[in-house]
Amino acid sequence: MTDAVENQYIEMAYARVSSKNQTLARQEASILNAVPDLKAKYFYKDKWTGKEFDRPEYGRLKEKVEELTEVNPDINLRLTVHELDRLGRDYKEIQKEVYWFRARGVKIRFLDIPEQLISETLGIAGDMIIDIIVLVKAFQAEQELEDKKKRCREGIARYITHNEAMNILHLKPYVYWKWIKQFYPNYQPNKKKVIKG
Repeated sequence: MTDAVENQYIEMAYARVSSKNQTLARQEASILNAVPDLKAKYFYKDKWTGKEFDRPEYGRLKEKVEELTEVNPDINLRLTVHELDRLGRDYKEIQKEVYWFRARGVKIRFLDIPEQLISETLGIAGDMIIDIIVLVKAFQAEQELEDKKKRCREGIARYITHNEAMNILHLKPYVYWKWIKQFYPNYQPNKKKVIKG
């Protein structure tokens, strides 16, 4: 009976990494394993920071949801995302986005939240439990971003070299410089402080 209900869904998916140099392969494999019959046209992928929600493919995903629900308000849509922080890294915005999908009848499935928990917690009580999990995970996603910003600030304040900062943060150079550019757009690196690596 469960399979019959699941087969009535139009399956959609979303994957995101923060920069063009990162790969979506792990998320793609995870999602396709969970949704083997997912159609390519319903798989939306961005290489964009999670702090911003005005992303090209994410916008197309939402447009498609609105298009499909306008044609058929009773349509069953399910959106699969590898992990909640792939949706974004802003606590309040993640809540807003989750509610946006829910208001349109879209069932959201995050693969880092056990499917059994979701399927066994139905009704208002079930929604409340899922909401609490989403809130906790959304807070953790934003906190992780804030921790990285703090570590960057502390590194600059101590006047350590950029290579030392990369080692402390366990970041590759392209990721490190992406963070610096994002959080300190006016910062001009002192080339003398950069150790060749």
